[in-house]
Amino acid sequence: MRIVMYVPPSGSLESPVSAEALLTAAHDAATLLGDRSATAGIALARPPAYGIDDEMRARAGLLIAEAIGSAEIALRAAETALDKGAPGELGDRFVLAGLLARSGLAATALLRAEEHRLAAALVRVAGEGEGPAAQRLDPIGGDFAAESFAVRAAEAARTERTGDPLLPLHDIVAEDRHALFWQVAACLADRALAAGAPEEALHRAAAAAVARALAAIDDGEGIAPAAMRLAYRLDGAQQLDDHLLAGTLAAGRIASLAAMLAIRAAIPFDDARAMLTDPARFAVLLRACDVERGIAAAMILALALGLDRGFGPDPAEGAAVLIEAYSLLPVDRARADVRRARLDPHYRDALAALAGRAC
Repeated sequence: MRIVMYVPPSGSLESPVSAEALLTAAHDAATLLGDRSATAGIALARPPAYGIDDEMRARAGLLIAEAIGSAEIALRAAETALDKGAPGELGDRFVLAGLLARSGLAATALLRAEEHRLAAALVRVAGEGEGPAAQRLDPIGGDFAAESFAVRAAEAARTERTGDPLLPLHDIVAEDRHALFWQVAACLADRALAAGAPEEALHRAAAAAVARALAAIDDGEGIAPAAMRLAYRLDGAQQLDDHLLAGTLAAGRIASLAAMLAIRAAIPFDDARAMLTDPARFAVLLRACDVERGIAAAMILALALGLDRGFGPDPAEGAAVLIEAYSLLPVDRARADVRRARLDPHYRDALAALAGRAC
């Protein structure tokens, strides 16, 4: 990627530019993402509605169906008592029973679908390949070869040969995966009970199947731990520099970038990845990492263009406002704000309210 020093034209900004405005925009985006994640199951279970476009709905729906199917296969294999009836028919029952709205699976699937779309858009925006900076993620031999290979293997497990996204079970948050397996086990048990299976023995079999199926999943194979291991090694070798961040963004390697930013900002991987869903939150995170302004400007603009859906305000104009506010936000304040993501949500919201600002 060729880093372009982006400087917004003076006098062309219509929005007030200040550090406070940047933080408020980031907080508003975080709240919107939280609300959207909380209602994702309900939204995806309904007919198409404003807020989730057809492409994202279709991809998220396929990922949900595949996750349910994978859990069903694992549970059937773990206990013969649950291996009744034709396989692959639980998806509709799962949704109609309202189970999708009771777990985080829908939000995870939607995030994965949107991450896949963003990755492709970033590559299109960059237009010149990964460049030498991002190529450092894939050394041939050397100190980081094993970690780099693990990241590439995890990335491959998340993408079909056709280029469509996948959602491996080990990439689903443990709590949501736990809920998914118990819910699918309930669907299988309900079918067996209707066929006359003894209830107590069936419940014991379901519990055993869930325990065995979950134990067979290795969380260490997921994209998050793999990307974090590589980022730690790069940081230890003092190679986690601004140019590597920019090149990784241009290559569309969202998880790797989230891990690098997580290390530099000293926050969890999931928090860093969530901040890549909005240009304002991304700008605050880059400031917390003390990324040089010219490089940060190019990255903020690229993300804004990558996230753009073709309607609403001009993403370049919005990015210009964020870039001008970037230098006005002290690094220490950005770091404190970003690290607040680790606090309990109720505590964090109360602190923001007491400070006179919505979180």
